[in-house]
Amino acid sequence: MPLNVIDHPAAPRCGGHQWFVKDLEALARLTALVMVGRARQVGDIINGAELGPIVASEALKARLRRDLVLDARADAWHRDGLLFETICWIVARMRAGPAEVLSDPHRRATQQGADAVKVAFDSVQRTLVDVTIYEQKCSDNARSKFRDEVLPAFKDWIAGVRDDELTQVAIGLLDRFGLTDVESRRAIGRIVLERPLAFRAAMTVSPQNYSAVECVRLFDGYETLGLAMASRSGDTFPLENIRGWFAMFGAMVWANIERFDV
Repeated sequence: MPLNVIDHPAAPRCGGHQWFVKDLEALARLTALVMVGRARQVGDIINGAELGPIVASEALKARLRRDLVLDARADAWHRDGLLFETICWIVARMRAGPAEVLSDPHRRATQQGADAVKVAFDSVQRTLVDVTIYEQKCSDNARSKFRDEVLPAFKDWIAGVRDDELTQVAIGLLDRFGLTDVESRRAIGRIVLERPLAFRAAMTVSPQNYSAVECVRLFDGYETLGLAMASRSGDTFPLENIRGWFAMFGAMVWANIERFDV
């Protein structure tokens, strides 16, 4: 696996994990595959499949080069956010169980909607277990991003403000299990009436030795969602130099894309 995912709870705010890069080249290769639209193949590789030949058009390569290799005047946060979302998706895919299905990753930094959604399904009882909603922020001010953007977004999901999006995405994912019309209606009813929701925030943080005490401060307010701690997760990706690391990583991802066949 390209990352080590270490248990790192921030009790009593939330559970959670901390991520550390184990194989940088492998992570860049998987990220490159996601960026050329091969997320399904990334899932297969995580499960042990071999990487076959990859074809990417010259036009796609040209666009991705503009997205990944920036000049000194460009605002890097859109690029860094997209790369971080992709890393977050890879972590979520690494940790997904056989009865869990994850939404596809965003392909553009400006793409709207939940960063990711995961459904868990009980194939014996033929019923939805829960829906996990992910929010990820790449920033050098993780606390303000969590307090001012992530928490309000989670509260909107709980309040039902985005139920149209939630039911549409969740039922689309559950289609992988071949639901009947009756089972689909039952799942929608469970989402809308019982609200079996879980939330997972992921933030870039600095420095590299980001402690549990700092995580407690970062995720302060998470408990105000009114959910059990098992339904509140806060992950951190510690880096010494966030902007510098993503500039280096973006160049590595581009180098992988450049080698793909045309």
